[in-house]
Amino acid sequence: MKLLSATLIAGLLLTSAAAQVGGTAKAPAKRAAAPAEPKPGGLTVDGVIAMGQAGLSEDVIVARLRKEDKAFDLSTDDMIRLKKANLSDAVIKVMMDPKAEVKPPAQATPPVHAPAPVVVQTQLVPGVINPSGATPAVGSAASGELNDPMVPHDSGIYLFTRDVNGAPKMMVLERAAYQGAKTGTVGLMLTGGLKKAKTRAVIAGPRASIRTDASPVFYFYFDDKAAGLGKSYFGIANVSNPNQFALLKLDVSKSDRETVIMEVNAFGASSGSNEKSMIGFKSERIRAGLYKVTLNNPLLPGEYCFLASAGALGAYGAGAAGAADIFDFGVNPNQ
Repeated sequence: MKLLSATLIAGLLLTSAAAQVGGTAKAPAKRAAAPAEPKPGGLTVDGVIAMGQAGLSEDVIVARLRKEDKAFDLSTDDMIRLKKANLSDAVIKVMMDPKAEVKPPAQATPPVHAPAPVVVQTQLVPGVINPSGATPAVGSAASGELNDPMVPHDSGIYLFTRDVNGAPKMMVLERAAYQGAKTGTVGLMLTGGLKKAKTRAVIAGPRASIRTDASPVFYFYFDDKAAGLGKSYFGIANVSNPNQFALLKLDVSKSDRETVIMEVNAFGASSGSNEKSMIGFKSERIRAGLYKVTLNNPLLPGEYCFLASAGALGAYGAGAAGAADIFDFGVNPNQ
């Protein structure tokens, strides 16, 4: 009886232990955390470039980056792409550090242009009422780079040349000392009026002080658009362009220079410059009151002058019979 009770107790114990072992459930394994999903609508490098290409201002792009509050890990290639897309350094700086301080772009200061000076011109010389602009304003003196032909000069005739260093140089032709005219009548009387008596204009001295080469260039400056060259400087009325001057080759003696301005014989008289002494030139109008004069052919060594007549009959009418202005110069040999 005791043996049976012990056996039953042992079986019950075994059954209970087995039940406990079999009924033990394993706890379920925890699920691995899923990777974080990118924030919807998050900015990318391409997105920033797109904003710049759309024309958004730097301030707007920077504000969007600060709102994103995301630091971009920009590579060298990324930064190069951003610069090629014309994104500013400030935008790139905020992309790398959203809290970075950004100075506002400097505003370009528009240039300040001084108002053009207003020149009130008064009539200094009677008749000069329409200034050409080629000469200084009435009452003022020539200024600036006076060796530049385009700068206003005092009225007159200027020789344009170059110094030994090749720098341009402007030299004014001064009015020659005109000694009047002389007429030879011996031949006229001996031939009964068949031979012409010649009247010559005489200029003191055998040589002009202004010397040049064989192909000189001259500039004529006129005061007044209508009257010009003589109003304040030349004293000749109605002279307004170089074609009213004659360029003459002078005959030279020991003490003076001469040119024929009138011929008389029994059949009549002719006045004006001798055609054989005249030198051809061409005149180019640069602007109102300013003319450039060049020679048709190189000059031979000798003495020359520009001559204008009070009658303003043009080159062939210019002669010392009515001469008011003679401007002389010379050409040296081998120049």
